[in-house]
Formats: sequence, structure tokens, C-alpha cells
Amino acid sequence: MKQRFSALDVRATVTALQQRIVGLRLQGIYDVNAKTFLFKFTKPDHKELVLVESGIRIHTTDYTRDKSITPSNFCMKLRKHLKARRLTAIRQIGMDRVVDFEFAVAAGAHAEGTYHIICEFYASGNIILTDYQYNTLALLRVVHVDADTAFAVGRTYCLSESRGVEPVERAALVEFLSKAGPKDNLKRTLASFGAFGPALSEHVIIRAGLSPTLRIATGLDLDPNSPQISALVEAYQEAYDIVIRLGREVSPGYITYMPKLETDDDSENVFDEFNPWLFEQHKTKPHDEYPSFADAADVFFSNMEAQKLKVKAHQQELAAEKKLGAIKSEHEGRVAALERAHRKTEEQARRIEINLEFVDQAILIIRQAVAAGMDWKELEELVRDQQDQGNPVALRILKLNLAANQITLELDDPADSDDDSSDDEADVDQNDFSGALAVDVDIFESAFANAQRYYNSRRQAGVKHAKTLAISSQALQSAEQKIKTDLKATKVTVTVSQSRKPFWFEKFSWFISSDGYLVLAGRDMQQNELLVKRHLRGGDAYVHADIHGAASVIVKNKPATESAEAIPPSTLFQAGIMSVCQSRAWDAKIVTSAWWVEASQVSKTAPTGEYLSTGSFMIRGKKHFLPPTQLVYGFGFLFRLADDESVARHVHARQQRQAIMEENLRTAMGAGSEPTQATDESVSLEAVGDDSVAVVSGKAPAEGGAMDFSAARKKYNLEEIETAAVDEFGEEDKTPAARSEGKRQISAKERRDMRKQRTTGDAVPVPTVPVGKVGKKEQKRLDEEAKFEKSQQKQQLLHQQQHKR
Repeated sequence: MKQRFSALDVRATVTALQQRIVGLRLQGIYDVNAKTFLFKFTKPDHKELVLVESGIRIHTTDYTRDKSITPSNFCMKLRKHLKARRLTAIRQIGMDRVVDFEFAVAAGAHAEGTYHIICEFYASGNIILTDYQYNTLALLRVVHVDADTAFAVGRTYCLSESRGVEPVERAALVEFLSKAGPKDNLKRTLASFGAFGPALSEHVIIRAGLSPTLRIATGLDLDPNSPQISALVEAYQEAYDIVIRLGREVSPGYITYMPKLETDDDSENVFDEFNPWLFEQHKTKPHDEYPSFADAADVFFSNMEAQKLKVKAHQQELAAEKKLGAIKSEHEGRVAALERAHRKTEEQARRIEINLEFVDQAILIIRQAVAAGMDWKELEELVRDQQDQGNPVALRILKLNLAANQITLELDDPADSDDDSSDDEADVDQNDFSGALAVDVDIFESAFANAQRYYNSRRQAGVKHAKTLAISSQALQSAEQKIKTDLKATKVTVTVSQSRKPFWFEKFSWFISSDGYLVLAGRDMQQNELLVKRHLRGGDAYVHADIHGAASVIVKNKPATESAEAIPPSTLFQAGIMSVCQSRAWDAKIVTSAWWVEASQVSKTAPTGEYLSTGSFMIRGKKHFLPPTQLVYGFGFLFRLADDESVARHVHARQQRQAIMEENLRTAMGAGSEPTQATDESVSLEAVGDDSVAVVSGKAPAEGGAMDFSAARKKYNLEEIETAAVDEFGEEDKTPAARSEGKRQISAKERRDMRKQRTTGDAVPVPTVPVGKVGKKEQKRLDEEAKFEKSQQKQQLLHQQQHKR
């Protein structure tokens, strides 16, 4: 697998970078790790990220990586000298794997103030910052070539030793091949010939019709005029043309994959190599083509990084699982040991009871010998002599521990002697203590006392075993929690993910309306100015509110639509909510209405003698007022789809939801019925104050399926609101008599009679009130009377209940 850039890769990358980043300013330098740096080049509404790994690679990237929180000293040095400087040139030094970034001043590249970044991609690599005379100011690592040559601060970087690429001469090729050893083949020998590199050299061999494994000494005719040499020279000429072309044009990139085995049909493709040219040796392999070599290198290395990080994280998880498994095994072993000790103590007590007479005899013999004052060593010799003579009691004594007043006896279970019984065999398989068992016996206690001592020990072992089992789950949970905490603290958190290119409207506040229209609002005065000047087009709607701080909102209409009347009222209402919620009405909790106008009514030209500040606009013509808006605002989460397959499944999601909504609407309106079309009538309103109230047209929109304005007026009950406005604020007749026309006032005497009749239960004729609008004062008075009557009825009921008692 290819691991680093070749000279040909560097050449192709530099050609692509010359077109993509030259002229841009360096806005940021970041540490990815100790050897990898991210350079951010920007211009208005555009940025390019260049990833440089010392000694390995250089390419633009579309993937995001976690950067170091604290920049290194070398990174701070680069920022100090280069931040906000314009990149004026980038070039490859000869045909070497060295790239020179030039940040020149206006006076020229040879004037003071010019800086260079030299990036080396051979051996361990290096990144060097120099001035206009190539004097080293800072570098990633100090390199001592010999006593007189070193790459260090204060030294001059030498560019004269670089090598170039030249057409291959026949005589030079024959001379080079004649120096090959007896076992050298063409591929290994020509890899170091010229500046073509291994991949292009193998391409030359195949193009010449030769085998890369051909031995030069035995299989190649070194005569300058031989067909093999002529074919090689011709192939090298094609290779030279490839090198020249890669230095002039941006070439596509290719990633080749390792061939799959017959048993690995379902496995994923494994990357093998990346190249700026589809060489002959790679045409038969599975491969993918990318628009540029930088894109191919970015995909190749980013996937390699992601795989390495996954492997590292997986290894950490395995280590944590292994540690937890060891803790569980240790705990299970401890529990098993306690359980075994419990069963062994019980078995020892049982063996004493079974061999009761024998145990008493052994205790009596040893006790008498000790009481007679026999030396302990002599007693041990006596026991051994008796064992040699076949004494049955002495044969069962394994050890004398007279310092602790104990002897160790070997006690059998008579039930174990019957080996012919299958039941006994099953019992032996289940019993871990079959056969003779060593039992320690106190010589100053009887056999029954020794058995009782073992039973007491068994009870203690049982209690300890029960306590261990009781706290086992809690101990395991505590250990597991501690391991998870340690894993979280040391877990690899570096991620490599493909970055998403933001849409142009994401710099503003925005949302997609329920009807599928894009609604934009400025975040401040400058964005309001930019939004209207740059993005408000004919057919769009401008939404605003007559309150301080209201945002300038535009609704982007569908293409080829000349009027904003085609925009559904629900979308305009949502845009009005957005404008009002960003105003002072949000803090003051004021319910107000927004309005909208056509794009042609918005102008930046102020009347004579007036001045429009930034973010302010002049509205000419009538404003279309919207219903009172609710002070309700929200936010949403965006989920980025990971691959193209997921994107394809969600392309028509909005259209599908819209179709379901329309189907539900038709179902609600009745089977087979169609939505009613609005008539071509319009309702005019009177002028109120200094603003012009909207003249709303009820004409159905041209775009299919959109709600018309007449339906919206009925939905939001605008007719009643307008009628009330005319009644209270109309210009025709403002007298109290005119406002109360059609309404009959109830006198105080009539109200008293009505209350009396209610208390006695008699019917009383209620004066009828002609149908009409009830004023606010009259409605308030009626509500107060109703409350008073209810309180009177409650008091009367309480009085009646007390009277009955």
C-alpha cells in the first residue's frame, strides 16, 4: 500500500494548488498533530483548507479534523509572520519532493517583508519558514547532515542542489542499465533512473512491451540499437510528456483497490494506491476516478486516518473489556474458593464423625506420649517405626504439629470403596473430596469436639460466602463504572469526517416554510442591508413590522414568478412571526401584526432632505397587513446524511409530505370534492393613520395548489376584524349614537325587575336586543351584572339551607 507522496504526486498537487489557492489570504494555521498542520486560505465567500503532513503529503481537504487546543510554538511562529498575508506563488523545487509557498509584498518577491514556507516530503520531512533571502527563521525539526551542513535557524536554505526532469537519452539509458547487477530486474533498476519514480518507471516498462521482473543481465539486449532499448526510449518520451502535462494542467486522480479473494465477495474494497495518472499496471485493477488528484489524495488519506482511529478506539475498548473480564474472573475465583472452603470444612467434620473411634484412638495415643514427657522428635521417630511395622493407627497419621497441639490424620469415607455401583460413580463425579482427606485434629479435644469445631468453621465460611455473593453485583458494577470512566477519559476522540459546504443562505436566519418556501431574515443591520440589496428579486416578498427591532424578512419565490401574490398566506404569516419575534415585541410581550409588500416597493432612495440609515428602507405603495402574530419561536436540528445512497432516499421527502397533506385536505373537504376557488373580488379598507392598509386581492394564484387570499381571510376571520375596525375607527360617523345604532340600552329599572323575577322563579319578558355588534363597554357591563347575579343566587341558596336547619 502506498504511504506517501512521490515527486510526480507533488507536481500534480502543486499544479492544482496554483489554480485554487494562489491569491487567497492565509487566515489560520492549526495543529492537527506534531507533524500535521492545517492551513486555511480564504477570500470573500470562499475558503480552501490545505493539509500538510511533514514528509508524507500535501493536498486540499474537504474533511474536518479535531485540532489541538493549544497551538505549538512552531505554529505560533507561523501565525506571527504569515497570518492574513496573501499567497502570491506556489511551486515545486525542480523535480524534488519540495514545495515553496511564497507570501510576497507589493514591492516584489525579492523585497523585505516576503516570506517562504518550504515543505519537504522526503525522508522524515520538514517545514521551514524563511525570509525573502531564504534565511531560516523557524523550522519544525533541526537536521544535521554533516559537520558543515545543517538545517537550523539562521542558516540559508539552499535551492541550487535540486534536480530537474529532462528527456531520456539513449546512451544514458544504456550506460545506466549496464551498471545493473546479475540479479537486478528492470523494475528495481529503473525506479531510481532520472526523476520519474517507481510507478511511472513501471508504466514505461509495460508500455515498452517488457516484463517488470525481467533480469537485465540475461534477458535484455543492451545494444543501443536493439528493439528493446528503442522501445524503452520511446516509452520514456511518453513518460516525459506525462510529467510536462501534469505540471501544466490539473489532472484527475485515481485510487486503485487491492484485488478481492474469491471468499471475500461481500467485503469492502481496500485502498491500494493513489496516482495522478492511470498507469498501465493499474488499468486491470478496480479503480475510481476523481475530478482532481487532490480530491483522490484527500479521500485516500482521510479514509486511512479514519480506519486507524477506529482501530485504535477498538483496541482501547478491547483492553477495557479484557480488564473487566479479569476482574470478573478474579471475583468468581474468590467466590468459588469460599464455596470450596465451606464444602471442605463440612466434609472434614463428616469424616471425623464417620471415623469416630479411630480418631479417638489416635488422639489418645499421642496425648499419652506427650503426657509421659516423650521428646517430640522421638515421638515422630516412633510414629515412623510403627508405620513401617504396619500399625493401622500410625499409617493414618500424616503429620505431627505438636507446637499447635494438632495432628493431621488421613480419613477415608467407606462409601468411596464401592466402585462397582453406578450411583457411587455419579456421586464421586459430583464430590470434589472423594478418597482420603487430610484432617487436622486437636489432641486435647475429643473427636466430637473436633467435629463441632469444624462445623462452627463451616458456618463462618458460609456467612462469608453469603456476604461475598450479596455484594458481588455491586462490586462488579462499581468496577465496570470505573473502567468506563477511565476509558472515557483516555478514549481517542479525534474524528475525521467529511465537511459539508454551507449554503449561501446559512449566514442569515432562515427556515423552510410549511409550503416549501425559503424564508430569510437578517441577524443585524448589516445583514438586513445585504439581504435586500443582494438577494431580494422580483417576485419575492418583503416582510416587516412597524415595531422597533423587527427583522427584515424576505420570502424567496419560485423561479419565473413575477408577483409575490403566488406565495401562500401561511408562508407569509410564518415570515411575519419571524419578523415580530425578533423585535422588541418579544420582551414586551406585545401582540402585533406584520405586513408584506412586493420587492418592487422596497427602495433605498429616501425622500428629498431625508437619510436612510443602514438596514432601513423606503416602502412605497400599500402594505398588505397580516393577522396578529403569536410570539412563538422555535429551533430545529439538521441531520447530515452520511452517503449518497441516503441522500437519494430523501430527495423527494418534502414532495411526498406535501402530497400527503393535500390528500388529507381533500379527504377532510369530502370525497370527490375539490377545494373552492376564490372569486375575483377584492375588499378595500380605509386608511388608518399614516399607513396604508392592504388592498387584498381575492384572485386565485397562478401556482398550483397554493391557498388563495379569500380563503385566508375566512380562515383568520379578517372580515370581522375589519368590520370592528370600521365600527370603532371609521371616518364616516364617529358619534356615540352612530356607534350604538341598532343596539337597545337596558335601563336600571328593567335590570332590577329581571333580578327579582330570577330570585322568585317567575318568568319575565326579556327585552330583545337587535342583532348587531356589542361595544366593549357594554360587554364589560353585562359581564359584571352576570357575576353579581351569580353571587346573589349563591347567597340565597345558603340562606335557604340555614333556614331549613
